[in-house]
Amino acid sequence: MSTSVVGRALLLGERLDHRGLPREGAPLADPVPLATPEGFTAFAFRWGAVVFFGATTAQQDAVVGMLRPRLTGPLPTPVEEAARIESGAEQDGVDPAGIVRLRDLAPARLAVVADALAKSAALAHQEALLAEALDRLEPVVAALRRDGRLVASTRALHRQIGHALSARSRTTARVEAEEKPEILWDHPELERLHARLADEWELKERSAALDRKLSLIGDTTEGVLSLIHGRRAMGLEIAIVALVGIEVVFTFWEYLVKPMLR
Repeated sequence: MSTSVVGRALLLGERLDHRGLPREGAPLADPVPLATPEGFTAFAFRWGAVVFFGATTAQQDAVVGMLRPRLTGPLPTPVEEAARIESGAEQDGVDPAGIVRLRDLAPARLAVVADALAKSAALAHQEALLAEALDRLEPVVAALRRDGRLVASTRALHRQIGHALSARSRTTARVEAEEKPEILWDHPELERLHARLADEWELKERSAALDRKLSLIGDTTEGVLSLIHGRRAMGLEIAIVALVGIEVVFTFWEYLVKPMLR
């Protein structure tokens, strides 16, 4: 008999404390299967995500409310990723319409789907952070290309670089999207399902794209900081030359002009 449920991943924050969570069945290192009322299934991840299968909005809100005090760096608005899950298929996979078809809704299969959904939500959040960082740096780079110099004030440039470095630091220690979920150690027969889900949500490709953006932000900020330091050094040199010039003028006045006026 075919059963259809909606899987919904919510990225809630940067970290989730697992200790003392009500667990369902045998404990997993990650994700943790949460003990929930009958009718829906939920998994929680250490890196701040929770995934629901077949839960109503009220049920989701109740679980999120329970998890929120355990979050580090909670997001103002959770990042969401959803997919339709249908059981009763001859083999696990994803059809052309993007529907995940499973043989059954066993916890192990749902845990593999939850892992892919949660990683997709985390990658979406990181993509948004890095896109914003690149948008902030783009006017600086455009001004350098157009005018050949830094046209903004040092404080404004530091602020732009600070935003970029903050985004970079928040995504450097990100979830390893290319890593297989730990449950596959106990259920190697689900590796094919994991591979198909990773292909569907392009987890490896998106992770590689994030690495390239991180490198670009690092190179750009390093270049701009070098120019700022160069501008400061030039300003210091000008100040030194001006002071030497003033000293020369005073010396000339003291030993040449002043005696002539007496």
